[in-house]
Amino acid sequence: MGLPPPLSTWAAHLQIDSRADLRRLALGVGVFILALGLLGRSSPDWLEARDQRIGAIVGPWQFDLIAWEIDAVSEKLVNALNQPAAGLTIEEDTALVKRYIEDARALGSLERQINGLLATDSPDARDEIQMLQRQVDALREEQQARRPAVESIIQQQVGRELAAAGFQVGSGPFPPVWFTFVEPPKKLVVSPRERIATVYSSMLTEEISPTQIEADEAAIAESTNLSAYITNIGGLGAYPTMVIDRASLPWIFNTVAHEWAHNYLTLFPLGLRYNVSGELITINETVAEIVGDTIGERVVARYYPEFLPQEEMRSERLPINTSDIPQPFNFRREMRETRLRVDALLAAGFVETAEYYMEARRQYFVANGYGLRVLNQAYFAFHGSYGTSPASTSPIGPKLQALYARSGDLADFLRAVRWFTGTEDIESALAQTAE
Repeated sequence: MGLPPPLSTWAAHLQIDSRADLRRLALGVGVFILALGLLGRSSPDWLEARDQRIGAIVGPWQFDLIAWEIDAVSEKLVNALNQPAAGLTIEEDTALVKRYIEDARALGSLERQINGLLATDSPDARDEIQMLQRQVDALREEQQARRPAVESIIQQQVGRELAAAGFQVGSGPFPPVWFTFVEPPKKLVVSPRERIATVYSSMLTEEISPTQIEADEAAIAESTNLSAYITNIGGLGAYPTMVIDRASLPWIFNTVAHEWAHNYLTLFPLGLRYNVSGELITINETVAEIVGDTIGERVVARYYPEFLPQEEMRSERLPINTSDIPQPFNFRREMRETRLRVDALLAAGFVETAEYYMEARRQYFVANGYGLRVLNQAYFAFHGSYGTSPASTSPIGPKLQALYARSGDLADFLRAVRWFTGTEDIESALAQTAE
């Protein structure tokens, strides 16, 4: 989509020149960081060999984050000059966002159909999967015309709520809310079979096909005897952050605020130490979930109140004894039960039994409308890093939620946890707030 005159010619030259300069700068920085990373390396030879085998399998699909950042920043700078949403009223802003989300629903429906077909493990479904994927690609292209304006509106709306929550520096929150609707890269997570832990992870291009994903997971399992899982992600805390647009409106606002929280935390010890340990990953992700849920709900309440979840209708005529009434399938309860059982089996050394059990449970979830393509140790390693997830058995999530409940407000909570460097800091903060 071209820029309106008189900025179009100048902005085009700006984009080309800035990309060239930024690529040279990024290359230099990348080489420097790599050189630092190579200093004092002490990884065991077997570990290096294992990682090399995994890297060789997924190598053709590695995601180029630096190139993506350069392109995304260039686009954001041009859009900042163009101001695609300038002149719109609040009513026009919200109407444009809602129209965009309607297309996102259509995309989400197509994606669910693809996941459902994958979960059936039927070779006859391959042609239909490819046809549905072509529809997804075509509809995504149609979204591009409205995307800059919608992104600008959402950034402003989330930014206003963050500023109101106490994160204002100058004219808005710092760092500024900056995101782009894009198909984020997929994530590869590798876990040992005998325990649930992430021992290798990598970002893969979104272009990797469903059949290639299954082939690579199988190849990793065969060559390393590890559990592999390649999954879609809803967002990525780059800058601009990446967010998918084939989701509900409340989810999108939660995710934009969630990824902003990661950007914010990288300025402090908690975010800087994200990958130091699994516990720190869980702390970071849980804090970001709390920020995302809180700010996302406030944005929806202010601008899109019709999308707020409705109170469940409670009937006063329910019978006293409901034990004979069939209960609806509860994903969170069933997944929590599955995780606890898997942990127990693995702790007892029954690895193959745990794997048979996970596959049986996967089929059970599929039969109840949840198209899980994979349910293995790596699945739990990924989803269990979110402390509020039913796939997590970590006590970190409930403790951080308790700390937030005791904090004066969201800003107080985030300003406290941003300095955390381990789980002992959570215990210390809880002890102080209990006094």
